[in-house]
Amino acid sequence: MASLFVDAKPLVKKLPEIFGSDEEKTYLVLFQNDKELRATGGFLTAYAVFKIKSGKMTIQRSKDIYTLDNSISSHPSAPKEILTYHKDVNRFFIRDSNLSPDFPTSVELFNSLYKNSGEKVNYDGIIALDTKVLVDMLAIFGDTEARGIRFSAKEDKRCDCPQVIYTLLNEIDRPVGFIKEDRKGILGDLMYALFYKAIGFSPSKYWGTLIQEMFKNLQEKHVLVYFTNQDLQESVEKLNFAARIKNFDGDYLHVNNVNFAGAKANLFTSQSISSKTKLNDNGKITREVTVEFRNPYPHSDCNLERGGLCLNATLRNWIRFYVPKGSELISFDGSKKKVQTYDDLGKTVFEGYLEITPLGKAAVIVKYSLPPNIKSKDYEVLVQKQPGTYEDKLVVEVDGKKLYDGVLDVDKEIKLK
Repeated sequence: MASLFVDAKPLVKKLPEIFGSDEEKTYLVLFQNDKELRATGGFLTAYAVFKIKSGKMTIQRSKDIYTLDNSISSHPSAPKEILTYHKDVNRFFIRDSNLSPDFPTSVELFNSLYKNSGEKVNYDGIIALDTKVLVDMLAIFGDTEARGIRFSAKEDKRCDCPQVIYTLLNEIDRPVGFIKEDRKGILGDLMYALFYKAIGFSPSKYWGTLIQEMFKNLQEKHVLVYFTNQDLQESVEKLNFAARIKNFDGDYLHVNNVNFAGAKANLFTSQSISSKTKLNDNGKITREVTVEFRNPYPHSDCNLERGGLCLNATLRNWIRFYVPKGSELISFDGSKKKVQTYDDLGKTVFEGYLEITPLGKAAVIVKYSLPPNIKSKDYEVLVQKQPGTYEDKLVVEVDGKKLYDGVLDVDKEIKLK
């Protein structure tokens, strides 16, 4: 906690600047649908532009992400990751640009396309939000209306999820017999209504609770922040609010999953990660990581001609294991496509693909040896959480001793005592 206050100091000093004390600031808000999980937290669904001057906020626009893609006259060919793992996509779109698990790197990919958009604005920062933020704001401010539809944080039995999630997906994804303009823009409209509720309420009434929840969401990577100002960016990276893939002297693990054309199956699928390390396996440190997925819910009605709402279908999952650079793969079981090994973001990556069917389960098991610079003495490991994930189970064992058994809700630094 003490280090948090030290790391927060530079950002706290800059808060007046962030809130436009000297000049108006422009921020881009990106909405990530974590029910269709992508590398930085979810499929890019909608966006909003807001300006802030002397602490007073105005929302300039909120639109469907397809508006941005449609404003680009020519899209480049899709990168190899999309051609390999996506379904029937051969062009590179803004909505698919968050390919890297490192948020600032994904922002660079986003910008490479966004610079050609007719809707482009020069921004001072990007704030990415997932659906948990929506649910939390509704829980604080109460039921809220957008486009004549009432949204709530209450549980909905149709999906065993908050009503706002089912209602948004029903509005956005259910086929209708007419052209529905800006269908995903309803998410932006709802956020617009919630933002204005937040502005309109007395600070003493709800703002304490809101700030507390937003801080928790920053820690748990349901809110990601990026600034064009280098000093501000360094400040949020120190606080771990920027979803950086970190440098770490000890052992390291980040498991990253991407749902490519698997409906909204992440709403129904759970994940557990089990790690077993041997500190002396014939003179080497070896590690076996098992990731198991379970989907206990039945398949949705995916007959679009009769108006089915296709939420739960086969999850087509591109999976990457980021491990210490120089690690050597021993085996990778469970991938339906050829396993790839390469270096990225200062790590070695083991990459595969699997499918999880409704009412089914699937697993991948990866075994590898660690590089010589990772020592058995004072062994420690950093496990970084993927943005947009909820309640993933994590078990870490070293030489049969269980060091952690719980939820991967934030990045975990685990030491052998």
